[in-house]
Amino acid sequence: MYVGKTFQFKLLWHFARKNLFRTFLISLVACLLYKVLGWQFVGISFLPVATIGTAVAFYVGFKNNQAYDRLWEARRLWGSITNTSRTFAATFISLVPDKDIQREFLYRHIAWVHILRLQLRRTIPWATSAQDLHQTFLSESNELEKFDEGLKKVFQDMNRMEYYESMAGKSNTAIHALKKQIHELGRLKKTKVIDEYEHSDLVKHIANLYDFQGGCERIKSTPLFRQYSIFSRVFVLLFISLLPFALLKEMDKVGDYGVWLTIPFTLLISWVFFTMEQIGEFSENPFDNSVNDIPITTICRNIEIEVREFLGDEHLPEKLNPVDNVLL
Repeated sequence: MYVGKTFQFKLLWHFARKNLFRTFLISLVACLLYKVLGWQFVGISFLPVATIGTAVAFYVGFKNNQAYDRLWEARRLWGSITNTSRTFAATFISLVPDKDIQREFLYRHIAWVHILRLQLRRTIPWATSAQDLHQTFLSESNELEKFDEGLKKVFQDMNRMEYYESMAGKSNTAIHALKKQIHELGRLKKTKVIDEYEHSDLVKHIANLYDFQGGCERIKSTPLFRQYSIFSRVFVLLFISLLPFALLKEMDKVGDYGVWLTIPFTLLISWVFFTMEQIGEFSENPFDNSVNDIPITTICRNIEIEVREFLGDEHLPEKLNPVDNVLL
């Protein structure tokens, strides 16, 4: 998630350079045909192109609204995971006096949070933009590590490699981690460490975590409907391709060299439209490790710190700070 107050030029250029280069070539060709070769017929009326631009703006705006809803819902789900983790940890500590049981149980919860993060960061074909611009901007991030390597590291940090052996290869490792928690609560109930009411309350928290995980997986596994995602870009490309030819006659009215103003004005207008379209495209999958995605690594680290503080741990991991104004 980008947290800077202004966007740096290198970031703007990173996302715009390919589109601007393509637009520059189209507008340059239009000017050469019109001014140098004298093909006046390539200059078309501006009115129909402007009408197309208006329709495209509405269409792209609708797509962006849908993409933003997915982004905001993802953030709300991780906010709920954070709040439930706090309540779950505080309640468990108050009900179970044994420090060893507290530590093992809540460290498994921390492991579940990180496992869910790794699962959501997996790359699936539809979920990553075809341009892969986000992957080239922060491509060296450790979050792009292979899932199995990340999973092994989670359990190594817990010193519980037996859990890794039992969960490795599962289709959905995170749900098995929560299943282990439910089994442990059942054991504590049978051994009279907690009573039926306490057991019921704690299981409700795990049920909520299942729901939040399911919500994240729904966003991850269901693309923004293709008719909105694909045709949005097609319409923008169509509009930008026609735009320089529609500006030729208008710019030619400025003077002898006015027609060459078609190039900078085409670049400016195309940058606005391409940027609007890219915002929706890169917001479609909020777990794709992009500059503008949900900073689930930071959220997971904050949850880990808070739970371990509840346990009284002294050597806590440091909070993550933005790198180049980006929180991961």
